[in-house]
Amino acid sequence: MDPLSLMHGRLSSLPVYWRPFLKRLTAECKTDGTALSLRTLLFAMRDMPYGRPIDRGDKVRDCITQWRGTCSAKHFAAYELLEALGHSPKLWLACYQLDFSNPYYSDALRIQAKNQKVYDVHNFLTCQLNGTTRIIDITFPVSLGSIGLPVTEQWTGNENFVLCCDCEETRQIKRIEDADDKKQAWLRELNTHEALVLRETAIQELMQIATQA
Repeated sequence: MDPLSLMHGRLSSLPVYWRPFLKRLTAECKTDGTALSLRTLLFAMRDMPYGRPIDRGDKVRDCITQWRGTCSAKHFAAYELLEALGHSPKLWLACYQLDFSNPYYSDALRIQAKNQKVYDVHNFLTCQLNGTTRIIDITFPVSLGSIGLPVTEQWTGNENFVLCCDCEETRQIKRIEDADDKKQAWLRELNTHEALVLRETAIQELMQIATQA
């Protein structure tokens, strides 16, 4: 069985705020002469603008209706999609140290962060495809690969997505409702107040770059 094939009836079980996106993507596939597939859905979500949605109380709804997200919102939305499709998703947190030598960070930030360890906590998913566990990471639009950010350009369903960090430790989130609180608590464990400020500056810089890519 093609690991990317869809059971279209299951898409109808998604909340109503998914419908405009699904309708638009289905129309695009029809125009292109292609079939709507799991790859098509995940790549469309990968390529939504990298930026935080305005918080209106439902992270998945905000991500889909405002059509933007960072690693948290995008993977919450992908979790909902994969769960509806019967792929048994699991949500993970991964901690890693930010590397300010990367070219997408500013010189000013590099100077501020000199000799400081700054940690981030990344969200990603695993799911079951044909009985095999696969990593799903749709954090960065493919357009940001040109500046060195990690992106997945090709995917058949028979391999993992590129994981967008060199993780030092991973933790599974048992209840998705707890994910934000657990992420924030882990960030506070890992970082000083100054490091948390630098982390936020780094995210703001990436979001600004993404608007220009």
